[in-house]
Order: sequence, then structure tokens, then C-alpha cells
Amino acid sequence: MCIIREGDVVLIYFDKRRKYIAKAERDQVLHTDMGIIKLGDLIGKRYGDLLLTHLNVEYKVIRPTLTQTVYLGFKRGTQVLYPKDIGYMVITSGVSPGFTVVEGGVGSGVLTAFLANLVKPTGKVYAYEINSKYLNIARKNLEKTGLLKYVEFRERDITKGIIEEDVDAVFLDIPNPWLVVDHARRKLRSGGIFIAFIPTVNQLEKTVDKLRKEKFTEIEAVELIRRRYKVFPGETRPESLMIGHTGFLVTAQKL
Repeated sequence: MCIIREGDVVLIYFDKRRKYIAKAERDQVLHTDMGIIKLGDLIGKRYGDLLLTHLNVEYKVIRPTLTQTVYLGFKRGTQVLYPKDIGYMVITSGVSPGFTVVEGGVGSGVLTAFLANLVKPTGKVYAYEINSKYLNIARKNLEKTGLLKYVEFRERDITKGIIEEDVDAVFLDIPNPWLVVDHARRKLRSGGIFIAFIPTVNQLEKTVDKLRKEKFTEIEAVELIRRRYKVFPGETRPESLMIGHTGFLVTAQKL
């Protein structure tokens, strides 16, 4: 098992409902309803060790996945994209190591983190955001993942233009993605992918209409529904609550 080093991001796990992302740092503590954890005491321990809070409540310290770090540990300045949508976006785009990716509408940096993880070690994500507050939140969030060096933040309105050339993919989560379509057509390489998360039907229609006018191909609009199941012998059934409509996903390819 690996040793926890100072500065490592870890997952403090009590049970399925009580789990926390924290950084192993000296002179820092984590307050939970199960007791206080001295984060400096984690340094030198092994991932998977069973430890105790000051109330003698057991917890395990494990290495978090990127998904856990993002959804449990990121500060949120805006509504964030769900894993079901991000998964479809990154698979459809084909983003791989070495890619040049442009993102418009960074928000809290959730999509940014997954894109950076895919393009490393030789690629780059150029992340456009007009709100300086959100940029600061996203930058601090990315620091928790160790992926900040693969991202270049731009405090700039992406509807005014894209700086980068020979872009492999453009990702958008903004209110008016149709205003970026012509910029994307000029800056995407042949075969490059345009993909946007769009909340409403009106926005969807405007974006697809613009993609058609700009001669994009392979235009597709989808909506993803996620349903969990409770699985027990002889009692398996869907859960009462589910993640329904979050938005539409539009993908297109430059010829």
C-alpha cells in the first residue's frame, strides 16, 4: 500500500453517507459529526488504514478517485454538470492525451478537471470564463487535483472569439452557444468536435440551426436519463428518485 504524504488529497470514509475530501496537512483539522480528525496525523499512514477520531469513531482513509475529489471536494460557485453528461461529452469528443481543447463557461471547473485529466501530459485545456469569481473558484478547485498545469484560464468572453488555432474540440456550457459556432468552425481542425450542454429547447434549436448553416456534419442532440436500482435478492427495483432532465447535449463535427 502507498504511504500518505503531506499535501496528498485523501478520502475520509465513515460510511456511504459520511465521506469527506481533505488534504493531509500539519496543524489542520477536519470537524465531522463523528469527531475531529487531525489531518497532520494522516501523514505517514497507509491508504486503507483504519483510524479513530477524537471520539474513538473508526474511519478509513483511502485514495479518492477524480470523480470523488471533484464532486465531494470542489467548492461550487455555480450549478455543475452531472457525471452522466460529462461522460457522454468526453467519450463523444474523443479527447485524448496531447489534444488542444477549448472550454467555454468554466463555472466551478468540474468539466475542466476531467478534460485536463484526459489531455495530460502533453495536451492543454484553454478555459474561457467571463466571471472572475468563478475563475478563482475553478483555479483553487483544480489545485486539489494536481491538474492545474494542464489548464490555462482565460478571463474572456468566448462569444467574442477563440484565440487558439488547430483546436481538437470545443466544449460549451454557456447561455448562448450558437454565438460560438462560427468561431469554432474557424479554429477547429478538420474532424474537430463541437459539443455543448444546453438547458432549454429554444437554445437547442438556435444552436443546431447555426451548426447547419455553418456546414457542420454529424449533428446530434440527445438527452440522458439516469436511474439507480436497489438490488436485493427477489426485491430488485428502481429507486423512487432519479436524475431526469438536466439538459440537452449537442455534438457536431467540422468537415
